[in-house]
Amino acid sequence: MNILENARKLRKIIEQASESLTDAVASEAPELFASLKHDGSLVKVGTRINWNGVVKRAAVDLWDTEANNPSNTPTLWEDIAYKQGYRIIPETITAGTAFSNGEMGWWGDTLYKSVIDSNVWTPMAHASGWEVVEM
Repeated sequence: MNILENARKLRKIIEQASESLTDAVASEAPELFASLKHDGSLVKVGTRINWNGVVKRAAVDLWDTEANNPSNTPTLWEDIAYKQGYRIIPETITAGTAFSNGEMGWWGDTLYKSVIDSNVWTPMAHASGWEVVEM
């Protein structure tokens, strides 16, 4: 078996193993996921892909065509709720999705740490509930 065949075999194993990763872990390594090939194959709902260095998830079954990629049809794709291993702070935080004291999350391009328990406010709505994490 030559080097290229070994690399293809290893890549397939890596892609299969990446299916079991949590979204938090997946957000740290988008390169583990396959990119679209635009070969017309079926992409099943829930399939995660590497789209320009960001993990996207198919919201529906779709065909792997250029017309159906995340840039051309964003409604067919979902963003995962994590960036670099931390949750993205949503516009609306419910009691069930509240941030705990010390939990970190992204608000835009800034990483914050919640300084209160059961934090249901965004950094914009209640700045004193968050502190900026210097990276």
